[in-house]
Amino acid sequence: MRLDPPPDVVIADYHLDDGDGLAAIAAVRARLGAGLPAVLATAERSADLRAACEAADVALLYKPVKPAPLRALLTRGLALRAAAE
Repeated sequence: MRLDPPPDVVIADYHLDDGDGLAAIAAVRARLGAGLPAVLATAERSADLRAACEAADVALLYKPVKPAPLRALLTRGLALRAAAE
């Protein structure tokens, strides 16, 4: 699979029909690059999930997702990616 242009960021829900959002993000990053910014949205507030997101360098937003925090994460993620290029 080739995406042209590649996405600027991956946004995934934690609970998916087949697996979870962290696994989906890892799969996308494996194809498109580990530096791809990612956001996980979930209603689950466990310390284990928070730690897993930190370890995977995935931003975590709790549902219901508010527009302002999402916009701030996207702006920061895109700025960091542009600086790295």
